[in-house]
Amino acid sequence: MSVTLGETDYRDSAHERLREAGALLENELYAGCVYLAGRAVEAMLRALIWKKDPDVRRGIRSLETGHDLRAMLALIRSLGVLRDFEAEQAINDGIQRVGRLWFNNMRFVPTKKLKTIWWERGEITHRRPLKTAVNKYYDACSDLIKRCEVLYANV
Repeated sequence: MSVTLGETDYRDSAHERLREAGALLENELYAGCVYLAGRAVEAMLRALIWKKDPDVRRGIRSLETGHDLRAMLALIRSLGVLRDFEAEQAINDGIQRVGRLWFNNMRFVPTKKLKTIWWERGEITHRRPLKTAVNKYYDACSDLIKRCEVLYANV
């Protein structure tokens, strides 16, 4: 069964997923927090694409990016949504950081595995524990949602 979603559905879900991620963070459920915060960013990027691209909205073209945040950012760039250099740089930096730490199959990753992955990627160290790293990651996702919300309002 296929369900049609649109720009406001993606936008609303971005905010819901971020709130849910915050609740998980408060309860120290780190893997779920990381997954949902990354999903929130993905949903907000999708909202921007759906709002700006009439071919995607009409179903003429499908969103070929999968769950790749960097590919979604490239598509947003090509649609002319990013016109301010400083805003573009901040969003790019945030997407690069979140995209390095998040992937769609993270929904299956237990916290123990998250620690291993983030240790290998240098996100956690002996001086930077998982709790600190996840808090900073959540803040980065929250910042991206806010920055994309400004773009969304101006598209």
